[in-house]
Amino acid sequence: MQSTIQRPLAERRPHARPSFRRAHVVVVALLALTILATIVYPEKATDIGPMGVLLGYGSAGTIILRKLSRIDRREKKAWALMGAGFVVAAIGIFLVALIQAMTGSVAAFGPPDALFILSYVLVIAGLVSLPHFPVGLSQRIRIYLDSLIGAVSMAALMWIITLEDLIGRLENATAWEKWAGTAYPVADVAALIVVVIVSVRRSTFRFDPRLVFFSLGLILQAIADLRFLDTGIGNTLTDAQPNFAAFLLASMCYTMAAANADRPPRPRAYAERKTPLWAVATPYTVAVGLMVTLATAARGATMEPHLQILLAASFCVGGLVIARQTVAIRENRRLVEKQRTDLVSSISHELRTPLTAVVGFLDVLNDEESPVTDQERRELSKLAGQQARHMSRIVADLILLARGSPDEMTLKEEVVTVEQIATEATHASGQFGVNVETDVESGLKLRVDPGRVQQVLLNLVSNAARYGDGKALIVLGREGSDLILEVHDDGPGVPKKYETVIWERFERGMNRLNGAIPGSGIGLAVVSAVATAHGGRTGYQASERLGGACFRVILPDRVLPS
Repeated sequence: MQSTIQRPLAERRPHARPSFRRAHVVVVALLALTILATIVYPEKATDIGPMGVLLGYGSAGTIILRKLSRIDRREKKAWALMGAGFVVAAIGIFLVALIQAMTGSVAAFGPPDALFILSYVLVIAGLVSLPHFPVGLSQRIRIYLDSLIGAVSMAALMWIITLEDLIGRLENATAWEKWAGTAYPVADVAALIVVVIVSVRRSTFRFDPRLVFFSLGLILQAIADLRFLDTGIGNTLTDAQPNFAAFLLASMCYTMAAANADRPPRPRAYAERKTPLWAVATPYTVAVGLMVTLATAARGATMEPHLQILLAASFCVGGLVIARQTVAIRENRRLVEKQRTDLVSSISHELRTPLTAVVGFLDVLNDEESPVTDQERRELSKLAGQQARHMSRIVADLILLARGSPDEMTLKEEVVTVEQIATEATHASGQFGVNVETDVESGLKLRVDPGRVQQVLLNLVSNAARYGDGKALIVLGREGSDLILEVHDDGPGVPKKYETVIWERFERGMNRLNGAIPGSGIGLAVVSAVATAHGGRTGYQASERLGGACFRVILPDRVLPS
């Protein structure tokens, strides 16, 4: 009996008809023959080229629009816009060919260019609409800054190579020629930069050949546009002699991207932890090209000595900035990897002991032949519950720190008495095996989040149990309307140079390398986060009560009037 494995409905997609797949191959083959014909018979390029470009853009748009029913719904809008863009471009090409056939001559630039610019807008909008991996504000700003570096460098290179002479010729050009001479370079640069941004932001996907074909097509399109602008101002289409080989190669790339429109890359099993190096380097590569071009142009120029010094210094600074960016990227990646390793090591060490205890206690409780009394079973059950609560508190602390900013912490403020806080803290701290005493200013009513304040006291008592010699003192009082929380211990205290850094995440001060004392370095960071969420602050001083450490938390305006 043959069995079949059914894939989830979301993963099943109707297969393309074989004839439609063969059509892709036929179109690409025809475009290749057209390219070859324009190279072998350049005098026929003006007749053959437009038909091939019309075939390429029309096929790319038609293929995409016909595939929409099989394209993932998250990408359907993006591909619909891009397909519409290619169809609009094909309509523009057909309109130019029609005018050429009816009048025998057509200007290189005119009203049909509005359709071509519209096609650029639709394709760029489609690329931007592709689903991408969500990024934070700082990463988004970094991506845009990198892209601006590439955009400014590319625009400057285009100006030096082509546009400076073009602008001079546009002074006596028609309004359509002036408009086209401005719009095409802007559209080309915008499209190339958008491809870089989209490629980086889609790092949650594996290698996407569709974006590669699009990138190649846009590069060829930009080259062809610049050549056309250089030769077309003031001329007819026939006299301009566009680089049809580049246009045809671009349309072939678009057709190949369209042929794979319904075959998105597989999502990664995990989010990309680092930006691909090529994506970071691309804008700076263009910047290096700009600097090389400037150096070549300046070498034969006559300049004053002070201008030569400024130019040389600018080259040095530009090179140092690029080198510094490279070093910073590597350094940041190493830091992230180190923090990840430290976190895994610390948390595994922190959770191993209570988890081992819980498993051991439960094994004894589940063993019916175990010679333990009912009293011992109750004691083991109590100890297992304490260790489980300890692990739960560690996980809660990690979730709190993972949220990043204390401003994002939600406080559930209530009016409670200081005695309630002290009693609950003393009762819960019994799991740490330390002798806890309290010194409470009675009669105080507080407006705080009692659960968070409880978390602060438990973390501080746990810290005292870990680094002290068996005694801890909880002090709760007031200074004006401010609530003062202090936890003292009888340990060695904190060295002066670590008094500030101990409040940072995963920082253990002088015990950072001491594996004999368990700890993850998150307890005091949580205390600081809770204090900040209440509008308060934390501090450290030597304990005058027990001779060890004194951790102090001040929560302003939390004591209600009597």
